[in-house]
Amino acid sequence: MLIKALAIAILGGLDSIPGVLVAGLIVGVAESLATGIIDPIVGGGTRDIVASVIILLTLLLKPHGLFGREHIERV
Repeated sequence: MLIKALAIAILGGLDSIPGVLVAGLIVGVAESLATGIIDPIVGGGTRDIVASVIILLTLLLKPHGLFGREHIERV
């Protein structure tokens, strides 16, 4: 449960409440699709892996999340 919550927080952006709401829907739909499409091929257990893949892809492609602000501090 904690990994799913972390995936939602990272995907939506740590400083954005609307982003977390949208990310929750995205993670839920992705888990359902993975269960319906990939489970028959591999034999099950993809629902737990989806959250980890979402965390990895979010950190690689957009580290501040979908709706998070990129903080730039100039010294």
